[in-house]
Amino acid sequence: MIGDSKSNLKEIQKAFRDAIQEIRETDSTGKLSSILAQRATIVFSDGSLLYITEILTKQERIELYHYDWIASDRITVLGKYHSEPHEDENYQTDTEPYHVHSPKHPTLNTERRYPNHSHTDLFSIVEGIFFFHLMPQRK
Repeated sequence: MIGDSKSNLKEIQKAFRDAIQEIRETDSTGKLSSILAQRATIVFSDGSLLYITEILTKQERIELYHYDWIASDRITVLGKYHSEPHEDENYQTDTEPYHVHSPKHPTLNTERRYPNHSHTDLFSIVEGIFFFHLMPQRK
């Protein structure tokens, strides 16, 4: 969530150790973290990826984030959780700046952005992926 401390990746890995294969040190751009950006990729047990980009203040507080969940084929978008604000009201949702791009409509567009009332931090997003996607696949 905007204003929170940067996400604690070690805590997330510990909490979801059965669902996370590894956490890589780069995001979808291939860039490493810096003082003003936390970048990582979570590789889940099913091979899907969650690309993490958190733009940070000098106090390491989240100013903006993109959490993009991609299928194991590295092409199919499963969901995108974003927090960038939009000045143009035509691009805003009821939960501005928080919004989601669904799997069917991953491109930016007013009709394809949906309000995000609850999944506004990395832990709750990973928890949702675990409960509603990874856990049902277990035998």
